[in-house]
Amino acid sequence: MKKILILITMFTIILFSGCDSVYRYIFMPPERMEYMFIPDKENTAFFCDTTYKFSKDSLTIIMDKKDFKIEVKYMTDYQLNNFEFPEDSKGGFYSKNPYTYGNWIDPDGGYTPQRFTVFKVTVYNYSGSKINIEPEEAVLETDRGDRLRAYGREKKDAKYQSIEEYFLRRKGASGIDDDVFESRMGIVRRTMLTYGKPIYAGDYREGFIVFDPVDESVDRIKFTLRRFILGYNENNEPSVFSDYSFYFKKSKLDKNWIAGVRLFDTTIAAKTVDLKRERILNIVQLQYTSSESRYQALETWNPYPESIPELVRYAKAKNQINSNFVRTNVDALDISNTDLIVLIGGFGKPDIGSVIIDKIAQAISNGSVFYMDNAFVTNDWPYYSTMTTILEYIASRLKGKTEIKRISIDHQIFKKPNHFYQLPKGYDDVNPQVGKNDIIDGLFLDGKLVAVVSNKGYVVMWHERSDNSEALDFGLNLLTYAMERKEKL
Repeated sequence: MKKILILITMFTIILFSGCDSVYRYIFMPPERMEYMFIPDKENTAFFCDTTYKFSKDSLTIIMDKKDFKIEVKYMTDYQLNNFEFPEDSKGGFYSKNPYTYGNWIDPDGGYTPQRFTVFKVTVYNYSGSKINIEPEEAVLETDRGDRLRAYGREKKDAKYQSIEEYFLRRKGASGIDDDVFESRMGIVRRTMLTYGKPIYAGDYREGFIVFDPVDESVDRIKFTLRRFILGYNENNEPSVFSDYSFYFKKSKLDKNWIAGVRLFDTTIAAKTVDLKRERILNIVQLQYTSSESRYQALETWNPYPESIPELVRYAKAKNQINSNFVRTNVDALDISNTDLIVLIGGFGKPDIGSVIIDKIAQAISNGSVFYMDNAFVTNDWPYYSTMTTILEYIASRLKGKTEIKRISIDHQIFKKPNHFYQLPKGYDDVNPQVGKNDIIDGLFLDGKLVAVVSNKGYVVMWHERSDNSEALDFGLNLLTYAMERKEKL
């Protein structure tokens, strides 16, 4: 009884003595700060190696050796949960995302801990001799002296430790445990980098390299690809090696930055501002799954992540359109606040179901314009037929007279603000290895153009930033058309 009275007295003193900070800590614990790792430009510049540069969104380190290129990006749990594996990151304790704890919250800590430290690594071989990467030789070092080895995939083949063994130690005996384990390992086998056949000229390889989580006190890390294979001997055995290091530093988690949300304010002084330019054009790039891919790429839905942001920057520089750009899946698509929907395809064929078709059709009925472009313009990959099939499905959901046909060169989309007398130059026009694909078709609803499908690869040109003025000018026409269509409704 005496102890209870003491506790009541202490609580009364805290409550009425103005100790607000103590009260808040006891009953409302401080919000946990979340962090991410971004490229460390200062450390990278220190070594004066001009082969290193950074992506336009400053989230990826690029080492360009001309004959081949390596890109390394730190993957936050936010991106892994919301963009890489959104459906598999649900289910709480039984989340099937192998790289994070999904939406599970540790009841003791009151937050979701980090399961692994994950990097996405992409290796492009442009014209060099065959090269290769041995992911398990990668090392992660921290500013407090930690040295972490990379995980292998299966237990039987791992050099040091494996993801399979990690989950086997944590696996229960129930049926749901078996199902979750197999689902996690299925994702791992699809997306985790492993040592395999050489990467020949014209090919690339992409996947995750995984480490244990780093301590919260760590501010800087160095990721090193050890024994990167640059050549083979006459016995077809690796004989030439090199080590490549990539530096990252801690930064406060910025979800908008990771998601690629960019708001470009092109407004000018109030006296000269044009009311039409004050309106914001809402652009959405649609994320999709793909069960059939040309390459085993992770983001077949987003093969050129800087394409649309580059177009938006171009529109800003021209001082013509104020745009808000976001990437999202169909479940999160806000049809009431979308003017232009972009679907980039090519490396993978979208898995199209009734939900995505219905949502796009609803958005078109609400005034949106739908644009599809082929990012992999080759004669032996018939993605264009898939795009036209998607248009046919959408047309069947629309009320009114629909027609799919070639867009005439005298249509408004080729005339305003840039006037074209022939189809704007696309990727098929500048790449000699690609056959000509002079095709831009449209879906017309009651005589009005509501969807555009291109087989010219304009999204590649927006991304490349070389000899791309016609492609960007056509993109500006597309944005202008989408803006005016919505305003006329």
